[in-house]
Amino acid sequence: MTGIKVDIRANAPLFIEADPDTFGRVFAAMNSDDQVAVLDAIAEHMLPHPMQWDHIAIELEKPQHARVRGELQAMLFPKGDQ
Repeated sequence: MTGIKVDIRANAPLFIEADPDTFGRVFAAMNSDDQVAVLDAIAEHMLPHPMQWDHIAIELEKPQHARVRGELQAMLFPKGDQ
């Protein structure tokens, strides 16, 4: 599995940050098994926060997110599946 860059800013407590671009770059470099494992982990960790999916859906409807919305729709709902 490809790692995520960690920037340690203090001895204690330890804070780990990965900006969206870095996370996306690491995700893209993973093999498909690891990518599915990451998506599974996201879904698992979102279980206590079901309303967050609504907030994500609302955010995806914004014009600036048209590209990612279209790519997700094409992946999840291919034209042949309709």
